[in-house]
Amino acid sequence: MDRRTFLRRLGAAGAGVALAGPAFAPWARAQGSGLPRIAYQLGWIKNFQFAGDYIADYRGYYRKFGLEVDLLSGGPTVNVEPILMSGKALVAQTMPDFMANANAKGATIKCIAACYQGNVDAIISLAKAPLTTPRDMIGRKVGIQLNNLVPWHAFLKLNKIDPARINNVPVQYDLTPLVTGEVDGFFGEIIDDAVQLTTKGIDIHCMPFSDFGYNMLTATYAATAGSLADPARRAQIVSFMKGDLLGWQDSIRDPALSARLTVDVYGKGNGLDLRRQEASCVVANGFIVSPETKKHGLFWMSPAAVDETIASLAAAGVRAAPDMFTNEILEEAYAGMGAAAPA
Repeated sequence: MDRRTFLRRLGAAGAGVALAGPAFAPWARAQGSGLPRIAYQLGWIKNFQFAGDYIADYRGYYRKFGLEVDLLSGGPTVNVEPILMSGKALVAQTMPDFMANANAKGATIKCIAACYQGNVDAIISLAKAPLTTPRDMIGRKVGIQLNNLVPWHAFLKLNKIDPARINNVPVQYDLTPLVTGEVDGFFGEIIDDAVQLTTKGIDIHCMPFSDFGYNMLTATYAATAGSLADPARRAQIVSFMKGDLLGWQDSIRDPALSARLTVDVYGKGNGLDLRRQEASCVVANGFIVSPETKKHGLFWMSPAAVDETIASLAAAGVRAAPDMFTNEILEEAYAGMGAAAPA
């Protein structure tokens, strides 16, 4: 995926949406409602990745279905699964590999929805020296972060490439080594790192992992088996998902609002750039909306997508079973929303 294709997809995903958004509508956030309060643990710092959650809170969609929701910020030092198992959060966003690894150590976590219908990881290279296939990386320098070594090696395994044939350069999340030519490729996200470079006018090429055998449901919602088995807590999870679905429906329609809430309200103080956050929202929409979600509703997990996820995890040495994934909460949420259910 070269920069021209990337920008064309961005434009198609955001057709009719200007990158200079309007000012906020004056919605008021209710205080002291007396409603039950739950916590939702985010998988990262408050940035564009949780825009639908912000809208659900800001527009009162959680309260519409009888809840107050605390959006707990994540980050590099936050381990989501222990927080979920401890009961400090009723619902959390995480990834299938983290869930499966936690379950292998005794946790009982279920995946109840998937925001992104595919893998957003890619090897990013400069357009003047593109890495277009996995074999193009042989003999080249590729920047890999320490916590991405597992998916990196799984990707190489699926493509039958000996890791020793690639010069693996340890990097952090700063893209400078790629821009300056210190590395030929960089492990990054299409919805974030690639956007950061393109909004700076840098010509890039993205080699999506999903195009070469490593694909899975990501940005997944999780709850414990105990919470799902408890009628009161299950009802709260369903109510949470109802409000969240409405928030994400609005986010898809209005990336400008999504970005402004991210930068000026929920992620204020995180040093976020408005234009970049909005562009990321637009690109991310292409991973949220799919033929399956158009047929069944947002966040739906098809059997084929679950099987593909399990196969990709297996390549990384992570064991997961189909029963770790369930659409039951989504089914109950949609049934209880009637005409308000997202298409």
